[in-house]
Amino acid sequence: MSGHYEKQTDRRSREERRLSVRAVHREQPDLNLLTELMIRFALQDLGECRAAESGDKIFDTAREGQA
Repeated sequence: MSGHYEKQTDRRSREERRLSVRAVHREQPDLNLLTELMIRFALQDLGECRAAESGDKIFDTAREGQA
């Protein structure tokens, strides 16, 4: 049994909406820094998995002075 549909909001239909796209140009990312970060995340995740399996202490991979 389906009832009669009643519109409950005053939303405009898709055809009535005005959409626009704006490009924001940004500086190129530092790929060396991003690569180092991804490697650190991967090593940290690997260390946590191994520690969980063996019950060892989890070591932090952050450099001194960077936290």
